[in-house]
Amino acid sequence: MVKDGSVQELAKDWWMKVPLLDFQDKLEDCLEARGAQDITLDRASAMIQWAERIHRCGVRFLARKSEAFTKTDLNLIELRSEKENISFLHAGGQSLAVAGPLALEKAFIQAKEKGIGLSVISDTCDLIGVGQLVEEAVEKGYACFASFVESPLSEEGQLLTEIYGHTRGIIGVPGKDEVLHIELYGLPVSHDAFMQGIAPENIGDLLVSVLSKTETLLPGCTLLCLDLPDLYENIIKGLEAGIKATPARLYNPADFEARNRDIAQEGYELDEGDWKAVLESNGLFLPPEGTAEL
Repeated sequence: MVKDGSVQELAKDWWMKVPLLDFQDKLEDCLEARGAQDITLDRASAMIQWAERIHRCGVRFLARKSEAFTKTDLNLIELRSEKENISFLHAGGQSLAVAGPLALEKAFIQAKEKGIGLSVISDTCDLIGVGQLVEEAVEKGYACFASFVESPLSEEGQLLTEIYGHTRGIIGVPGKDEVLHIELYGLPVSHDAFMQGIAPENIGDLLVSVLSKTETLLPGCTLLCLDLPDLYENIIKGLEAGIKATPARLYNPADFEARNRDIAQEGYELDEGDWKAVLESNGLFLPPEGTAEL
């Protein structure tokens, strides 16, 4: 017979604390073993850490998808076309860790010149890290609207839904005092239009489309960047008002700060089975119980 509280204690035993620097070192070793190198290695690591920090699912993604972040050939990324302020990239089946930074840079350039830049990425994978690209854009002063879809019949599509839920849109807007961060449950209706290279005609259309959802599933990733700082406060007000009628989550910046502080001080709390599986599949092992890593 199991006594009251034993189940919780047993479940707790399945989790382990991994100091931040140890986690980062081992994660990079694992990604390097999978073929990531140099800049791609840093980007893949940042994407996994973002997913683990915000949704506690980065390690699980690596554990469940043995091919995650193995397709990192930059030479296979192709710029198919550019028109006005829109860039179309075909990733050739390669990871978002290589396709994403190129697409983001294209969107930055167009946004700098024209206020709005849109990048459309087709045939890419490892979409678990899209939010890291949004975070980077915001840190550089851009507002960023991202949408991402994998076929629900594909391995990654099923895995994304299983461990990440139905979030398919991420928004980040830098404000005067704090950053607005929203995740949309469901696919923004703007996704299909963006995948076809149809950019919003005005900010009002953008807000309506981002705060809507649709059942259409067109695989790919879109990154829309705005370099319109004078409008950010109005955009934030519009999003905060619109979210009340939308299936979405508005994040509290204080929660982000607290989470980052906890990780810096105490490390990541990981599912021991997932972390062990990731390490062992890449020729690494957990230290014996009761010992510390050197």
